[in-house]
Amino acid sequence: MSKGEGIVRQLEQYFRLSPSPGGLITPPDPQDRIIRPDHLKQGERRAAVLIPVFTDTDGRNARIMLTRRTEHLRRHAGQISLPGGSVDPGDRDIIHTALREAEEETRLTPESVTIAGTLPALIMPTAYHVTPVVGMIRDKVKVEPCPNEVAEIFFVPADILLDPSRYQIGSMTFQNRQRKFRELYYEHYRIWGATAAILHHLAEQLTTSGAKTL
Repeated sequence: MSKGEGIVRQLEQYFRLSPSPGGLITPPDPQDRIIRPDHLKQGERRAAVLIPVFTDTDGRNARIMLTRRTEHLRRHAGQISLPGGSVDPGDRDIIHTALREAEEETRLTPESVTIAGTLPALIMPTAYHVTPVVGMIRDKVKVEPCPNEVAEIFFVPADILLDPSRYQIGSMTFQNRQRKFRELYYEHYRIWGATAAILHHLAEQLTTSGAKTL
């Protein structure tokens, strides 16, 4: 069994046992742990991202799709991210938000995605309450960047992004203080901040949950 195929088995087993685990994703910076869900008003600043896990039709060669945001955006310009965005009033639920945003940004059709489950939310310093949704894509699906938001789409082997030992703790000065964050380098891409925190959490859950590759 290949590493990629084994990771797909782990993901499927993990979400069968816990399709929607509670709690929160713990950020590495202690100051970011102060914000709690009860600080947010109902229905405000909710968002979702999709973790799109692509495989060949036989479940092999697992890879995760990421995007590089365009340079002209007001927030997080040029950064590496998972497709996603804020909840719209017409969204049925948080999964609908993740699929809608992924389609808008990458032309990934919702019907091509099989939802495995959701992860606990990550609360951002901006008070956004971001729920990651894990989706499996096993067909040959074409994607393309929406030029208004996405400069580039690329894929990273799942065994790299879902290996917690590959992540480091970085720091930078923001609003006159040092902030800590997770980061991972793949080729010339720097994956950091919320995206790295979400992927690191999933990697840790797969490592500690007891889900097996066989």
